[in-house]
Amino acid sequence: MLDDLLKLIKNSPRWAQSRLARRLGFAVDEPAEEDPEPETTDHESLWTKLRVSGAQPPVRSGHASVVVNGMMYVFGGYNDGNCHFDLYAFDLTHHHWTKLENKGVVSPDGRASHAWCASADETKLYLFGGSGPHWGQTNMGKLLQFTLATQKWSVVTTAGTHPPPGYGQSMVAIGSKLYLFGGTSGHVYVNDLFIFDQVTATWSCAAATGTKPSPRYKHQAVVSGNDMYIIGGGLYDPPKGPIDMYKFDALSSHWTKVECVGDLPRSRIAHSVVLHTTSSGKATFLMFGGRDETGTRLNELSSLDLATSTWVRLSEDAKAPDARDFHTGVMWESAMYVFGGSNGIERNSDVHRLALAFEPSTLLVLAVQAVQSQLRSNKALQMQYRESYLPLELRTAVQSLNPDVTIASNDQWFPLPDANRAKQKVHPHAFCS
Repeated sequence: MLDDLLKLIKNSPRWAQSRLARRLGFAVDEPAEEDPEPETTDHESLWTKLRVSGAQPPVRSGHASVVVNGMMYVFGGYNDGNCHFDLYAFDLTHHHWTKLENKGVVSPDGRASHAWCASADETKLYLFGGSGPHWGQTNMGKLLQFTLATQKWSVVTTAGTHPPPGYGQSMVAIGSKLYLFGGTSGHVYVNDLFIFDQVTATWSCAAATGTKPSPRYKHQAVVSGNDMYIIGGGLYDPPKGPIDMYKFDALSSHWTKVECVGDLPRSRIAHSVVLHTTSSGKATFLMFGGRDETGTRLNELSSLDLATSTWVRLSEDAKAPDARDFHTGVMWESAMYVFGGSNGIERNSDVHRLALAFEPSTLLVLAVQAVQSQLRSNKALQMQYRESYLPLELRTAVQSLNPDVTIASNDQWFPLPDANRAKQKVHPHAFCS
């Protein structure tokens, strides 16, 4: 079986033309007739608007999203004079929406522009702040948690120096602590950093050193190692000029203004920033959208190399999402996902996927491509594997190859009689034995 799979891989045109195949010294049975694919650069990308299934959320902006184990959890948001209090889960592999029903007695109030993050152990989702539709008049200041195992909300009983109610803050987890920065009451903008110790359930206001960011809201906070980065944000309108960035070292409790170079993006609020780390360890921020000081919504895509603090404006893509702000962006398996937001006239609930072309395909993905091609053209192989079930690893890889493929169509590669389908067990190494 392994020999057959290797033959399929070797005969795959993409594998035959890849630099990795040549570097590893694989002999190709027959040279490819067509020209090799052009070499990609670090700045190539591909946007796709996903076709989704399930209970898709109503349109919204000002919501918040976080990823845990391949699921994007979306809470709250605003539309048409109302703030949502619903919680949805989007399966990033199968592109399926599920509305989660609260199994407890505590339920959060509807809100937008709140802070939302997962605990470091990814067992709980934390919610703080936000405002109802009358901005600044219904600010919220309780810390709530949603336990993923039980699907129950609860109010966290806390002690210490509590952050004030407000909205537009950011919140991230580093180890056993949550870091809440910035925000506004609707009248006053702050640059305080509050730390919540999950072990002692105690809030404290950080006594940090260094140069901390100016007061702001609707910035982005991203964690890399023990460092929290604050990117952009501002008052109701962002400041003029290029975007700024600050780093907070959680170990030393020290702020540093990061002096960036390159093609600096303009300042903005209500944008999205995600961290992408390649297999070689290179860390890059990807930033999309937002609103600049003129009130213009953006659909720019920029990247920042963390090692050199260099910004690059990525080439425009005709398939990029429309210009928007108050959307969310998350990162999962070398792809950025953008959900919802507003273009200033209307809101949406679409999901766009940015596949990073500079991330080299794994052998698993190459194998899937070869198997997919061979099965479609070879009836004998189709019969040989008729009683097999596509393993989870390959289903996931197939999904990454084609965002429009649903899990149902993946299963149809290897159709099982209805009587046997329920009894069939998935063997995780079916293609490796």
